[in-house]
Amino acid sequence: MNTQINFLSFLVFILSYTAQATTFRVQGLEQQLSEAQGILVGHFLREQSVRLESGRIATQKIFQIEREFGLQSDFLGMKEVIVHYPGGQIGDERTVVQGVPQFIPGEKVVILTKSHNNRFWGLNLGMGTFRVINYGEKDIMVNSLFPNHPKLGQYPLSELEPLVRELKNSDLKIVSQKVYPTENMINSPERAPASVTERKIRSIASEAEEGDNNTAGSLGTFWLLALLAFLGVSYRFIHRNS
Repeated sequence: MNTQINFLSFLVFILSYTAQATTFRVQGLEQQLSEAQGILVGHFLREQSVRLESGRIATQKIFQIEREFGLQSDFLGMKEVIVHYPGGQIGDERTVVQGVPQFIPGEKVVILTKSHNNRFWGLNLGMGTFRVINYGEKDIMVNSLFPNHPKLGQYPLSELEPLVRELKNSDLKIVSQKVYPTENMINSPERAPASVTERKIRSIASEAEEGDNNTAGSLGTFWLLALLAFLGVSYRFIHRNS
């Protein structure tokens, strides 16, 4: 009897775990764009967990919108958008769903969304999520779940707009030009503020050095003239006495 109870408990545990597992059938970018009701290019800000009407826990991930399609930012007058993902933690209750993407504040991303019950949800969880990585002079979209997949893993960000125009008959709407600092930008030697500051420091140092040189030159000329005057007076005095 105890053996049967233990087996049933183990079976319930396995069923509870597998209920949260996620199986992905890899879809290319074009197919996902065709299915997406919304497209977001922006920067991750913060997240919070909430309890839905059904009693389940979901995580709201909030993004600053840079460009978008289908999010009605102009109609709603918003520059930020909330995208929901299943799972999260409220108090001691925690629900973990495999495949939900995690972000770093300030990170630039491309998110594909769908609408359900008046909420935006991340399409295909991490498979519909791309991190934007600067590689040389190009920005590359790298898939969160399958970064090395030949049909999905990596795309130049410059190819997104033509694909949206072709598949959605619309351009990505520009919402905000504000740039959030990312780790790559902070570590970049080409960041504008530091370059400007360094140029100013070098300019001030050059001016100071030039000023010192001018001062030294003026002092040298003064003493040379004084010496010549002294020699002239001395010569006249000696010549007069002789």
